[in-house]
Amino acid sequence: MHHKKELQELMRTYSSMKALQLLVALADCEGEISLAQLSAATGIPPSSTHRILQEMQHCGFVIKDEVKKCYRAGFEARLLAIQLQKTNFLYEAARGEMAYLNDLSLETIHLIGEEDMEAIYLAKLGAKSSVGLHSAVGKRIPLHCTGGGKAILAWKSESWLENYLAHVKRERFTGKTLTDAEDLRRELEVIRIQGYAVDNHEHHTDVVCIAAPVFDVDNQVLAAIGIAAPDYRFSLEKALSYSGEILRCAARITEKLGWHYPIRVSKKRDEGGRFA
Repeated sequence: MHHKKELQELMRTYSSMKALQLLVALADCEGEISLAQLSAATGIPPSSTHRILQEMQHCGFVIKDEVKKCYRAGFEARLLAIQLQKTNFLYEAARGEMAYLNDLSLETIHLIGEEDMEAIYLAKLGAKSSVGLHSAVGKRIPLHCTGGGKAILAWKSESWLENYLAHVKRERFTGKTLTDAEDLRRELEVIRIQGYAVDNHEHHTDVVCIAAPVFDVDNQVLAAIGIAAPDYRFSLEKALSYSGEILRCAARITEKLGWHYPIRVSKKRDEGGRFA
């Protein structure tokens, strides 16, 4: 593929670490980012950042807005992300269930993972409405105040959770964000009982989300699948109406990965063959 050849050429010209650092920083931002911001985010000197960006721009991995003097991920970077996503075993197991939830709810569906004690968007299907959410594959979000993040936190081991609570700063984003360790522990206990997690205006004041955990073959929480939407068309009550469906979808993904879902879920099927 063309973008693979371009990437190989780029790696020969500059150190792979620096180029990949810049690609990750570009993926983490929702829109455009300046050279100074990229340099600060990666720790790469501005002069080196500029040289690498120029070559990445030539290869199609970066697009520069000449007026704003800002950068964003280019077409070749997006092609590479799509190719990597297609070969990801978790995405392969989840994509059918994501499509089903997307058709059912008409809203944004996320597959969320955890890395370095942060949540990260692994895959996304956009809302079927003209107004969606400004989320992007590769973007990192907090664990403590997002539906997918809390669904993952609730099934982490006690030692992992202790380490997280002791060392990760829990920023307050809205009046509903839980930052106190004991408050969050109580919330996670509720999530373990009901099987799913809800973000009711905890990360953004105008967004509601519901998510359920996905487990790997070793019965370790691997990811979460969630529905998220603006609250004017996705109230808490409406989000909760999808709790059964999202648990069943998470169970089916887990089973495709080779494990029996540890959360009790109804297995009754409807006339179309779906779990009801």
